Amino acid sequence: MKPRGRGPEWRPDPLLSDRSSAVTSYRPDFDALAAAPTRIVIAVGEESAGTVTGRTSLATAELLGQQATVFPSHHGGFMGGESGYPGQPEAFARKLRDVFNNDN
Repeated sequence: MKPRGRGPEWRPDPLLSDRSSAVTSYRPDFDALAAAPTRIVIAVGEESAGTVTGRTSLATAELLGQQATVFPSHHGGFMGGESGYPGQPEAFARKLRDVFNNDN
């Protein structure tokens, strides 16, 4: 049985606790983003689609009237094996170059 209450023993991971409410409750100004003079690219890792970060990326892109750009690997797909959670840095770099060179 999980301990009851709000102490650090309840959810020791800050990303899964009320300590992340500043992030999870944030609501972007979509009208301002849509009116921005710069190109906005919303991206998601192909392995992250079902995660909180993946779902919010997909929803943000939809609210901006675009599709999310899918990058290889996961949320940290640019990282190598030294991270303990290796991504696909070479494939990530290729995709990033493609995105930077695309004027659409």
